[in-house]
Amino acid sequence: MPPEPRDRVAVLSEDIGEARRISDHLKTSGFITTALIATGGSVDLLVERPVDLVVLDCDGRTVDGLALGRRILSQGQPALVLVSKRDDEVERVIALDMGADDFLVRPFSLRELAARVRAVQRRRRMMPESIGADVRHVRGWTIDLTRREISDPSGEVVRLTRGEFDLLAAIVQAGGRAVTREYLLEVVSKRADAVSDRTVVTLISRLRRKLDRGTGELDLIRTEPGVGYRITAD
Repeated sequence: MPPEPRDRVAVLSEDIGEARRISDHLKTSGFITTALIATGGSVDLLVERPVDLVVLDCDGRTVDGLALGRRILSQGQPALVLVSKRDDEVERVIALDMGADDFLVRPFSLRELAARVRAVQRRRRMMPESIGADVRHVRGWTIDLTRREISDPSGEVVRLTRGEFDLLAAIVQAGGRAVTREYLLEVVSKRADAVSDRTVVTLISRLRRKLDRGTGELDLIRTEPGVGYRITAD
């Protein structure tokens, strides 16, 4: 039986020494790694030499980590783990909402980072590429969970961020049952301790505004006090 292919991980940091330190530890965990300075040029290099996951360690000293993260995700959708010493909820929400798979705040242990990288890759491998169309219809709205699109009753597509759609999909898939905030925290952050309850509240609020369509009447997502949220039935 052939050996399972090893994941390729690129570590980008404003400090090349730190990039090498993280890279060397991940290598001992079985990953194929490369250490790079966090610059636009390094991100461009990833197009020529694709990887499965990027660890991006930026505190904003020399480069905007969020901007660089968006650029990485736009060039092939590798998994992305962001590292920062700033324990800022707004930054965490933006990072997870734009598509980052995890957000780690310094100080942290290299063992924890390696464990999170392994967890991200396990989740990625468990996600099916495609299992046919999965389309739900709720109060005239069409929610395509396979194509990750939602259309209002008139057929117009409403643009959602990754974080917003992930929350909506989790609520819709519950089939009218209430979904707890704790579960939604895991959906958004992949680790409940990476964000706070306010993260879910903020994303739900933004999602509701987008689904309102200016009428002030439509409420697809109902709050269940003390529990969480559920989708409203027709």
